[in-house]
Amino acid sequence: MKNLITANRCRQFCNTLIAAGLILTLIASPLSAEDKKAGKDKKPKVTYDEHIKPIFRAKCFACHNTDKKVSGLDLTNYTGLMQGGAAGESIAPGDAEGSYLYMLVTHDSEPFMPPKSDKMPDNELALIKEWISIGAPENAGSKVSIKKPKFDFALQGASSGKPDGPPPMPPHLNLEPVVHSSLPTAITAMATNPWSPLVAVAGQKQVLLYDTKTLKLLGVLPFPEGVPHVLKFSRNGSLLLAGGGHAAASGRVVVWDVKTGKRLFEVGDELDAVLCADISSDQRFIALGSPSKVIRVYSTSTGELAYEIRKHTDWMTSLAFSPDSVLLCSGDRNGGAFVWEAATGNEYLTLKGHKGGITGITWRSDSNLVATSSEDQSVKLWELQNGNNIKSWNAHGGGTSSVEFARDGRLVTCGRDKVTKLWDQAGKQLRAFPAFGDIGVCVTICDETNQVISADWSGKIKVWNAADGKEVGELTANPLPLSERLSQATAGLSAAQANHQKLTAAAQADQAAVNKINADIAASQKQQTDLQNQLNSLNGNLAAAQKALAGAQANVTGSTKKIADIDAPLPAIKEAHAKAEAISKQAAGDKDLAEAAAKLKAAIDKRAAAKAAEQKNLAAQQAAVKDNQQKIAQYTPQIKQTTDALNAAKAKIVALQKSLKPTTDKATASQNAAKAAATALAAAQNEVKHWQAEIEFSKKFNNAQASTAK
Repeated sequence: MKNLITANRCRQFCNTLIAAGLILTLIASPLSAEDKKAGKDKKPKVTYDEHIKPIFRAKCFACHNTDKKVSGLDLTNYTGLMQGGAAGESIAPGDAEGSYLYMLVTHDSEPFMPPKSDKMPDNELALIKEWISIGAPENAGSKVSIKKPKFDFALQGASSGKPDGPPPMPPHLNLEPVVHSSLPTAITAMATNPWSPLVAVAGQKQVLLYDTKTLKLLGVLPFPEGVPHVLKFSRNGSLLLAGGGHAAASGRVVVWDVKTGKRLFEVGDELDAVLCADISSDQRFIALGSPSKVIRVYSTSTGELAYEIRKHTDWMTSLAFSPDSVLLCSGDRNGGAFVWEAATGNEYLTLKGHKGGITGITWRSDSNLVATSSEDQSVKLWELQNGNNIKSWNAHGGGTSSVEFARDGRLVTCGRDKVTKLWDQAGKQLRAFPAFGDIGVCVTICDETNQVISADWSGKIKVWNAADGKEVGELTANPLPLSERLSQATAGLSAAQANHQKLTAAAQADQAAVNKINADIAASQKQQTDLQNQLNSLNGNLAAAQKALAGAQANVTGSTKKIADIDAPLPAIKEAHAKAEAISKQAAGDKDLAEAAAKLKAAIDKRAAAKAAEQKNLAAQQAAVKDNQQKIAQYTPQIKQTTDALNAAKAKIVALQKSLKPTTDKATASQNAAKAAATALAAAQNEVKHWQAEIEFSKKFNNAQASTAK
């Protein structure tokens, strides 16, 4: 460890010399080769006096002048501009993209400038960018130099990689809350595990563990010492540290095994609540701070005090070991921030610049950068060679409450403006999440799920997806007791059962309606078939009767004609017969006359017989005509009646088929609702079983704890 510190100091000294040499070189040769070119085509140099000041006069001087100096910034003169304001330097000569003022006017960072106005025109922004990029000269005669090289923000490799084996997650812990209050209270601390989807939330006399994927409570770790004011996972994710206590009474740090929830050890015996604490990545040391203004560092192997640091002048508010365990950074309520050698407690650097209390300290994963947040609104990034503030920006109006590095170098913050924000490490705002109803107090980011978890003073905890800003859900630091959970689950089961019965009955009724329609359609289709067959038969009978009538009528006509033909010569024959018979009587014995008279008599009899026969046939045909006329008269209304019935059956089928789809759709929806209700019922039953099992587990857990204590 000492060799690491010594090497670090040597590297710091060498870099100082190199930087000094670079500055001298730049001063000796301030102009580039392009600047030395002579000729009429040389582009005029963009300067503050000629080009930038007129822009600022029109857009900025009303708020940032010598008399007003909003945020401590005066833009009316070059000296004031380059001195910067409350957020630190406003211009980084040679680095427009990294200049805080440029990020504000391009609306790449908040607060947008000018306030409540549109972004400046592109040509003006281009002038400002070019001016900063060439070194931000004051006037045409100014010699510019890049006073410090642009810091390389590239990660140099994380100090500790992902540990072997499965991610540290508790398989089954006690879920019985230690305390449940009628009203929520402010969230005092949160932390996410670096290698698993696990977040720890501070509650009253307890620490709650949640799965960040499901947002389900995984365990309750009792903290009888009081209120946890700080939570930290070890760098390998296997341990969870909590520091807190009772104000003006006692303070302690406790460490648990994440997988088992077993309380491994506790250190410290403060006379006030522990406000900040951390465990080194090599797990050799635990550091804590409190209102006593003293940093106490304990050895985890012995539990004894390794050393104390008495440098701070106000309450300790934040501290954190570097991921490589080489350094320890601390901050206090007065804005003091220091870096110490972790192994010895020797002072390494003083971080000067904050004008308000330190609210958060977080290290980048490669240990080359540390970020601090403050009540002065700012977030500041510090490099660890010389302790230089390489980046500073006002993150939240009224004060920044919390800051944390993600594994990939992004940062999350929250503050008194009630807003939670995501930044890149150059200070560019990547996303602002919907505002809370109260002051934001703490924030953390889960690297495993890329979720931002933030809390406010009212006790509200929200989870957002960092990729798209959508809210995933909420957590609570005040969960219900298991008995109440079981009561709620039981009530939910009763409601689910009633709902399931109701929806099942509705589904059955709707299906019965579908079945009835299908049965009615089938019956109507059979009726249609029967009526069609009946109609076909009637039409056949009608056609036959009409055909028979026509034949009988033709026969009547023929018979009538035949009778007429028979009757036509009959009077003459009868007259001839009478004459022949009279002559024959007169000439008795005349055979010829007798034969002639007999023949005429025979002809008369033959025709009489033929006529009688034809009259009989005529009577029969006339009867046939009448019979068929009666049949036709009978069939016609029957056909109409059958046709009407058939059309009615067809119309009924169309109506039934039309009503079938909505009825079927309704039945399908009812069935789906009934299935969903069945699923909900099963879930409710499982929920009841789950909480019953958790109550039994809690009893056994408490009995085991009591036995262990004895």
